[in-house]
Amino acid sequence: MQTTAFAVVAILAAFAAADSAKSNSAFKTDVSNYVLDDSSYSYCNPGYPSAQSYAPLPGAKLELVQAVVRHGDRTPVNYIPNDDSTWNCNEIEEETYLHGTGESEKNTTGSFRQVIAIPKWNQKYGFSNKIWKGSCEEGELTDHGKRQHNILGTQLRAIYVDKLGYLPKELNSTDEVYLRTTYIWRTKNSAESLLGALWPKRGIAPKDAILLHTYPKRIETMYGNTDMCPQINTIMAQLVASDGYQKFLQDQGPLMAKLSDIMDVHGSSWKEGWDGYFDVLNARQCHGFKLPCKHIDGVQNSTQCASAADVAQVTHNANYEWAYKYRDSPQAQNLTRLYIGSFVGTLRDQMQDRIAGHTGSLKLALYSAHDSTVWPLLSVLDAGDRQSLWPPYASNLIFELWKQQNGSRVVRVIFNGEVLNLRNAWCDMNACPVEKFFKHIDAFIPSDIANECSN
Repeated sequence: MQTTAFAVVAILAAFAAADSAKSNSAFKTDVSNYVLDDSSYSYCNPGYPSAQSYAPLPGAKLELVQAVVRHGDRTPVNYIPNDDSTWNCNEIEEETYLHGTGESEKNTTGSFRQVIAIPKWNQKYGFSNKIWKGSCEEGELTDHGKRQHNILGTQLRAIYVDKLGYLPKELNSTDEVYLRTTYIWRTKNSAESLLGALWPKRGIAPKDAILLHTYPKRIETMYGNTDMCPQINTIMAQLVASDGYQKFLQDQGPLMAKLSDIMDVHGSSWKEGWDGYFDVLNARQCHGFKLPCKHIDGVQNSTQCASAADVAQVTHNANYEWAYKYRDSPQAQNLTRLYIGSFVGTLRDQMQDRIAGHTGSLKLALYSAHDSTVWPLLSVLDAGDRQSLWPPYASNLIFELWKQQNGSRVVRVIFNGEVLNLRNAWCDMNACPVEKFFKHIDAFIPSDIANECSN
C-alpha cells in the first residue's frame, strides 16, 4: 500500500461528494408507529472519533479496545444493464509477494501488483460490455474508501497513541494487535489502510507482519451465514410475507416500479426490498456520477432518469426496512440472534478473557467487516433511531473496556465518534457496568447455533 498516495487534495475532493447524498424525506407507513427521521443523514462518509472531543473515563484504566468497522467507499455490488459509469481504483495500489514460513526477510517471489483489466468493447472480448468502464471489480474498495480508513486510522492514533498513550507509538510487538477481516477483498484493504495510518512507519519484513485472520466463507460469523443457517432465510421470508411489510412494499410500489423500469432490473430480490436500489443509486451519488437513465434498444433516453428525490426516498425506505427487520419487528430479536449472535459471543469472550488475564499483551482488536455486521450489532444494543440508520462507509463501532479504581469494570461504546445513544436507556453507554452489559448481550448469543439454525 503506497501511503504517499493519500493526497490531501484528493481527500477533500472525495468528501465534497457527501453533501449530495442526504435524505430529506418524511415517510410513514402502517408497518410501525414510529417516524424514522433521517433528514440529516449522509451515507457517503461517517463521523470520525476526535481527539479534541474524546475524554478518558476519570480514575479508570483502559484495558481493551475492540473496533468493529465497515469497509470504506466501494463500487456497487449490483450491476445494471447499459452502465456507462467509469470507476477507477488504481491510484492507491497493493503490492504482494509470497515467502515460505520461517524464511529469511528476503521475499522469495518478488512483488506483484494486481491490475483489474476491462478491455474496450469491440465484440471480441465477449462480456466487457456488461460492466462499467475503468479499473474496478464489483464491490471493490475505491481509492476514496482507502482514504476514509486512512483518516480513521489517523484519528485513532491521535486518541489512543498521542492522547492516552495506551497504544505504542511504534508497533514493535504484533501481539498487541488482533486483526480479523472477512474473505472479501474490500475488508482486507480497509484494514490495511486503517492500520497503515495508525502505525505509519511499519516495515514489510515478515517478522513485522500483523496476522490477518480470516475465517473460511463457509463458517463466517461476522454477517448472517445463510448457507450454514437457513433459518435466517426462513424468518426473513415470513417477515417479508407479513401483512404489514407487504403494505410497506405496496405503498412504495410505484417508485419501485419506476426505478426497476429505468434500471432494467427484475427478479424477486428487486421486488422484496430496497437494498439493490440503495446500492446502485447511493454508490453513484457519493461520487457525483450521473444517475441511471432508461435505455431503449441500447440508446439512453435522458427524459426518464432517476432523480435526487428518488435517491432520498430509496434511502429512507432502506433505512426503514432494515430498522424494522432487525430491531422493531416481532421477529427481530430471533433474526438478529441468528444473524450476528455468534460474533457477539466472540466479542464478549474476548472481553471476558481480558478480564481473566488470558489475552497476554493484546490491546487492540480490529474487526474489518460490513454494514451487515455493524447494523445488527447496533440492533443488539438497541441503538436509538438516529444511530440505527444504514451505517455509512467506514462506520466505526468501538467497545472500550475500562477498569475503575474500585476494581469494577465498565464498557463504553462509541459509534462514529459519539457515545452510543439507546432507545430504552437500559444502560449508560459511556460507562456501562460490564455485568449489566454482558447480561443484555447474552440474550442474543446462541447456546447452540447449529441446532437453532436447523430448527
